[in-house]
Amino acid sequence: MNQIPQGMTVQELMFGTMTVFDDELTEGEELGSGLVGKAQGFYIASSVEGTSQVMAFTAKFEENGYEDSLSFFGVHRTTQVSQSQLAIIGGTGKYVNANGFAIIKTFPVNNGQQHNTDGLETLLHLTAYLSY
Repeated sequence: MNQIPQGMTVQELMFGTMTVFDDELTEGEELGSGLVGKAQGFYIASSVEGTSQVMAFTAKFEENGYEDSLSFFGVHRTTQVSQSQLAIIGGTGKYVNANGFAIIKTFPVNNGQQHNTDGLETLLHLTAYLSY
């Protein structure tokens, strides 16, 4: 029991799995970097090979009591691709009616400088380009 069925990979078993998150947004990648806000949303493993995820989340910014936010949607490639793009599909507060795109880069957390909590395995870096 508790074995992967013959011929199946872990990635194939994860296909369609939804993961919900409520994570901190920080200024940089370093442990202890200043808090900017939080990201709340979900992603779904959207390829049988485990190489992409459909993501939808809101970035809520601490300044002004979390009244300012941006909403993101798109497909994030999880392979060795250096970056993916997500659409910015709206916002609240000073970002109401915002649109644009964000470049998302994935960094593995294996350099010994990051703290591993609750199974954290990757770090995402977002750069947003928007009009509002």
